[in-house]
Amino acid sequence: MSVQLRRNPQRDGSSIKITTDGEEDVRTLRFFLLIAAATVSLGAQTADQPLTNVEIESMLTAGFPESTILLRIQKAAHFGLLDLDASTSALTRLKNEGASEQILNAVVWAEPFGALWKEAQAAAQQIAQEKKVEDQAVPGLPDRAGVYFRGSSGWVGLSSFMFWAPFYSGWAWMHRRHEYSVPVGNAHSELQIAEGRPSFYVRMRNASEVWQIVRATLRNDQRELRLVSGPGFDQTENIPASQVLDVRMTHVAGSIFTLRPNAQLEPGEYALCTGVPGGPGLDLCYSFGIRP
Repeated sequence: MSVQLRRNPQRDGSSIKITTDGEEDVRTLRFFLLIAAATVSLGAQTADQPLTNVEIESMLTAGFPESTILLRIQKAAHFGLLDLDASTSALTRLKNEGASEQILNAVVWAEPFGALWKEAQAAAQQIAQEKKVEDQAVPGLPDRAGVYFRGSSGWVGLSSFMFWAPFYSGWAWMHRRHEYSVPVGNAHSELQIAEGRPSFYVRMRNASEVWQIVRATLRNDQRELRLVSGPGFDQTENIPASQVLDVRMTHVAGSIFTLRPNAQLEPGEYALCTGVPGGPGLDLCYSFGIRP
């Protein structure tokens, strides 16, 4: 083993110490092992594993540099992924494990950021519990928001389209039309139902309590909705009352509701519509047909 002269990293750069290649290799190896351990710890942290006092204690016991622990706390606070305890007893425990003043102050500073993670956990638990109740009430209903019908072959989702009646008011005013038709799709809906009073299941958070069934007319292999307007340009467009049927809405569980027409539907094409919040005159509609 050879002996070499190496300068001590003092500010003046003048002092000299004698080291060996073996000692230098050990020091270098320990440095890289410490960095690797810190990297593994940072990479192991996920959204399901927030930073806790226990993990900080583990880093202190492993001899992590203060700067690494502070960086870990700062990163966790930035993403809201921490569940720290800044109580007197918890800080005392950290201090006994070797936490510096800077680390203790960082824990006190970062603790409030954990409220986001705790709220997310509580919300996730609430959603999971609600989902469990919904699955028990209506087994097999698809998780995606929408309107569904349970037929002999299982659940079928209704095709949807947006319908904004005021969009057509300018056209009607220029052509001096009081009543006119608006195309909304092909001649027949994808879903054709045999029964005259079908029950539809709606999975939709904050669903509107106002739903209506609108009768569509057929012309030139297209479905059309009838609209009536007043003589002025600023008149609101409306679907004729003769084309609208009332719907009974019943809450089932969580965000699941049932919709059923109050009266028997004649064979033909229909749209199940509800208003879109914040969109005057804008409706979200779901298509279906009643077979003869």
